[in-house]
Amino acid sequence: MFAINIRFRLLFFLLSILPGCSFSQLFTNPLIIPPLLTGTNFTLAFAPSTHQFYPGIITSTYGINGDYLGPTLLFNKGDSVHLSVLNNLSEVTSCHWHGLHVPAESDGGPHSPINPGDNWYAHFKVMNNAATYWYHPHMHMTTQPQVTAGLSGMIIIKDSSESLLNLPRTYGSDDFPVIIQDRKYSISGQFLSNGLGDSVLINGTAYAFLDCPKQMVRLRLLNGSNARVYNIGFSDQRNFNVIGGDGGLLSQPYTTNRLLLSNGERAEILVDFTNDIVGNQIVMMSYASEMANNVPGAITGAMGGNGPLEAVDFNLFQLNVISQTVNPVTTIPSTLISQNSWNPADADRTRNKIITGMGSVNGMGNFLINNSSFNHFVFNDTVQLNDIEIWNVTNNSNMAHPIHLHDVQFYILNRNGTSPTPEESGLKDVFLVSPNETVSLITRFEDFANDSVPYMYHCHNLAHEDMGMMLQFIVVNNTSGVEDFHLASENIQAYPNPSMDFWHVKAAIQMPDDAVMEMLDFHGQKISIDLQFREHEFMIDNTGLSKGIYFLKISSKSGIFIGKLVKT
Repeated sequence: MFAINIRFRLLFFLLSILPGCSFSQLFTNPLIIPPLLTGTNFTLAFAPSTHQFYPGIITSTYGINGDYLGPTLLFNKGDSVHLSVLNNLSEVTSCHWHGLHVPAESDGGPHSPINPGDNWYAHFKVMNNAATYWYHPHMHMTTQPQVTAGLSGMIIIKDSSESLLNLPRTYGSDDFPVIIQDRKYSISGQFLSNGLGDSVLINGTAYAFLDCPKQMVRLRLLNGSNARVYNIGFSDQRNFNVIGGDGGLLSQPYTTNRLLLSNGERAEILVDFTNDIVGNQIVMMSYASEMANNVPGAITGAMGGNGPLEAVDFNLFQLNVISQTVNPVTTIPSTLISQNSWNPADADRTRNKIITGMGSVNGMGNFLINNSSFNHFVFNDTVQLNDIEIWNVTNNSNMAHPIHLHDVQFYILNRNGTSPTPEESGLKDVFLVSPNETVSLITRFEDFANDSVPYMYHCHNLAHEDMGMMLQFIVVNNTSGVEDFHLASENIQAYPNPSMDFWHVKAAIQMPDDAVMEMLDFHGQKISIDLQFREHEFMIDNTGLSKGIYFLKISSKSGIFIGKLVKT
């Protein structure tokens, strides 16, 4: 009886999202607005919980300072912020500040694990422009299940340039966070860690509606889904204005009635309700039937998508027009902020990244970047501090992929030689690259260098990311120049490994004269041990070390090698 009840409730929801459906009474739940945290000191607690998304169905979740999702963090550009992340889960996690330009050791990727019961502290100066960002776990192989369970939240940054513009900015009144996620459930109403879901949550709200005042309303859209791409529009086909993307405001508003939003991407839009009648209702929709059939969400059967949302138009949430607020914004600025892209002629280096692989019927496939898969101990690229680089990303696979770079924001130069569309003309950190397409971008790697802790670049389709479609780069500060040369692991061998007293290390090739050796612990901290070359072989005394994992790091102007050593 319980299973039948769940099926009935989910069927009831699915009816509500069908295009053109008049079941306005199904949008019965006011959109949850996550609490707003301000200041410079923030405490976030990751913990297991439960939540009732549908009447009578209790779903096990993870939450951040609550039972599902996390609070919205408000930063001011120029502030120094301190964040404490407590892991009350029974598994290792991490916390990545998606889109933020921060030191590698504060980036929160796989190299910054937070063990159960531990606190992780991040401290950095807010250097990004005013925009919408977000935070979420980033451990290899567990990002999708942890995000599915509820570990993510929005970040809003404000700055002086944005504050001079006549824009809606009262959080929860005319400026709203909109976190879009699809979810799949088991027969007992529990989340399934699936690429594509068969129902929609907005800010963790099912059947959501939002009361919007009869004026300009700012919606901060975040595609927080695992794999689904959305083609945003409204049921009455009204135009709206895109004013910002991943990394900040555009140079001027862009008027459209469709906006493609891939995984991890954000967009800020202004919707004009000034001429609407109080009581009017419209629905934000995803027009998936208009997307190319190589995009997740428009491919029936791919990424586990065998439900009612595949390749069809469906509803997201309802917007109800209410009376104006005090001092409403009723106009749209004609210009926003200046864009200052780098000149391709000034680029110090061009890198080519090739995506390969074929998605199977279930859509997972074995997708690779430059024929490589994620290896915690391999740095795939070495970048010089302050260098301007062009990256050409070519998709030779059969599926579109959202690609995300950590550390930096970038400008898209072109897509297959064609200039970017207006909504992609500002700073970004995620872009969707389609099959048989090359996207060229330009960026500068400035401010932060760390030759021990890398940044990631990867597909933000979380299933693909967890399966290894993710590589690493380090930023080094070496004015003499560093070439990408990584000593092959077969050329350096350590034995026995694991060891309880000594590691014997043998190099099959001649070490560079300027080679420097270091020992690091699991967290990247240097270990004080005397390391000396003896031609091609040497010993490391580990009798004074605790049991665990250590890293041997060999650095020179020629490159960097890191190998794992285990003390038993």
